[in-house]
Amino acid sequence: MSTSRKRAVSAVVRVIVAGILLVFMVYPIFYVIMSSMKTKDDFRHLPSWALPSTFNIDNYIKVFTTSPMLNYFKNSIIITVGVLIPLLLFSFMAGFALSKIQFKWNKKLLSYFLLGLMLPFQVALIPLFTIFSKLNILNTYAAVILPQIAFSLSYSIQLFYSFSKFLPDEIIEAAIIDGCSPFRTFFKVVFPMSTNSLLTVATMQGVFTWNDFINAYTFTRSTSMKTVTLGLNDFVGFMGTKDWGATFAAIVVTVLPTFIFYFFTNKYMLSGLTAGAVKG
Repeated sequence: MSTSRKRAVSAVVRVIVAGILLVFMVYPIFYVIMSSMKTKDDFRHLPSWALPSTFNIDNYIKVFTTSPMLNYFKNSIIITVGVLIPLLLFSFMAGFALSKIQFKWNKKLLSYFLLGLMLPFQVALIPLFTIFSKLNILNTYAAVILPQIAFSLSYSIQLFYSFSKFLPDEIIEAAIIDGCSPFRTFFKVVFPMSTNSLLTVATMQGVFTWNDFINAYTFTRSTSMKTVTLGLNDFVGFMGTKDWGATFAAIVVTVLPTFIFYFFTNKYMLSGLTAGAVKG
């Protein structure tokens, strides 16, 4: 077989594989969105794969009028922001320090943080529940935020450590020679140069926090403290058997913020991951 023919066959195979993967990835999203616009009669009389007889937003209106979805959104936003701000600050400072400041326990301390990647956070749920119960902070934002920060630090520090290796030492030394203190150098010089890395960690940890179920389920009890994932679970529980359209609409509303956030930060995230993967 000639080289040109091999290339043609290879291209056809790649297109077919890409098409199959695209169907498996896109069709579930398309199915959920189309189902969210179906009426009860559509679910009774149309095949599951069929388009809705009429496109309407009645199910979306029902989501916000029959459940405290806005309160669920408020709780999820507060928790996500409450996790990201201290997580980005502490992990970036730690990763930068471990990368640029040489001291006796530098490598051992980095290895200690990496151990956190090997520890499943589920093993700490019962001890944390006991501790939070004694501290009387169950069913509060702090009870959900603190474990998220603790178990996200290791991975975030590793990403920032890898990225900081790419920062030229000459720029940092020049800032210090010009009279900048270490903290001012970090916030005025290093921070602005790290947009891609910051958005990479923010996107990954933000989506993880938004979609978290087990922490919110373990450490919160009242309806007023539920996040969107807990609220969606309740929504399916009391409406799923009789109103699938509203249930699918609730699913779309719940996952839409993560799609929007990823859409706007995608190119920065890819750049940040590439920067952290080339050199460690």
